Amino acid sequence: MNTPAPRHIPATQSSAPAAAPRLGGPLAIIFWCACGITALPLAGLFTLVAALGVTGTTSALLDSFAGPGVAQQVLRLGLVPQIVLFAWALTTVVLTVAKSRLALSVLPWILVAWLLATAYSQFAIRDAIAPNGADLGAFAALMPGLLAQAAAVAAFFGYFREGTRPQAFYRR
Repeated sequence: MNTPAPRHIPATQSSAPAAAPRLGGPLAIIFWCACGITALPLAGLFTLVAALGVTGTTSALLDSFAGPGVAQQVLRLGLVPQIVLFAWALTTVVLTVAKSRLALSVLPWILVAWLLATAYSQFAIRDAIAPNGADLGAFAALMPGLLAQAAAVAAFFGYFREGTRPQAFYRR
């Protein structure tokens, strides 16, 4: 007489809730890069305040940006995309720590604003430093870099719209 082989009895499932999605993969890289982009200007500003004091820092910054000269104009134009990128990074850090759903819609659009700001600034700087203003050669020189930036922004946009990790992490 043959006895049937013992069947495997599966372990009972616990009723504990599933673990919350964790920050990892490309999303973690984006978050830590945003932390660096946020920290670097703040560290520079605090270093300047430590070296010159509040009054000296205010005076140095205002003197650097004031004036109608080409150098001041280029400095102001070059700062515009950096300010937008800093706003994106700060928003990324805050919304990621809060695990806010707003990150899925706000962060990609701030990067679109950065792309527009950097395109404007690059053409405006080229126009300011060229003897006869920007021409077709400036357009040809700037387009490869701008197209690469546009591709990166589009990839970020798609990752936040369709990526499983951002969709899981930012939805509570």
